[in-house]
Amino acid sequence: MLKIGDFSKICQTSIKALRHWDAVGLLKPALIDPETNYRYYSIEQIDVVNRIMAFRVLGLSLGEMARLLHDDLSPDDIRAMLVTKRSEITAQIQEAEIRLKVINSRLQMIDGTAAPYEVALKSTEAVPMLAVRTILPDLDALVNLLQESHPYALSKGNTSLLAVFHDEGCEVDSIDVEIGFPVEKVSTKPIALKHGLEMIPTVLPPLPLLASTVHCGEWLTLAEAYVHLGRWIDQNEYTISGAGREIFHHIDWDGNQRATVTELQFPVIKRSTTLEP
Repeated sequence: MLKIGDFSKICQTSIKALRHWDAVGLLKPALIDPETNYRYYSIEQIDVVNRIMAFRVLGLSLGEMARLLHDDLSPDDIRAMLVTKRSEITAQIQEAEIRLKVINSRLQMIDGTAAPYEVALKSTEAVPMLAVRTILPDLDALVNLLQESHPYALSKGNTSLLAVFHDEGCEVDSIDVEIGFPVEKVSTKPIALKHGLEMIPTVLPPLPLLASTVHCGEWLTLAEAYVHLGRWIDQNEYTISGAGREIFHHIDWDGNQRATVTELQFPVIKRSTTLEP
């Protein structure tokens, strides 16, 4: 038998918690001295404390803990519950890290400390392509489609994958996108993808004038480049005249896109040609 203080030290659980667990019927002492009213615990009760602490990590209430203790769950059952909880917390941490990166990116834009971008004007000719156009439900689906189609682009002479966004604005829950890569001729054989999609021969139309900049890093911070490109377009008296494009010169799948190189393009025309007299 162990005195409550010694049991508290061994279990790394406060005496206050042990007394409270006794009061609510969660963990009764093995013996209470009728003369001194001292509480004594058996060494075997350490296993019960370990279960209670595991249940606390899972966020269970005392009542839920009591019911589970009465169910006499096996160590394997408890381990499975903890593994599930660990996965949930890991996902929450990843989501929090994503939000933190976006916040930091927006702060850099507000503070004017975002990475400098150079903007170039260029033109493009018509380009034969294999591409798939579809409407995707969210950004995760977009990334999945890029990841699925990227190996086919690499197999065609290590060419760059690109995406054309046909939405009128920036949509995140219904994305009208065309993803593909250049090929030598329009008659190239189609490529079957998952979910009944197919990359088919098409032609990317020529554009007489594009405003372009390059973003190095994660897609989470692409907004920095878009904001800079948009300001440049406005300050230089241009107007966006069509669907934007993203060209993925390199995609760092193993490093969460930290080494990814993405070129952003907007077709533009001089503002004076779009204004009414």
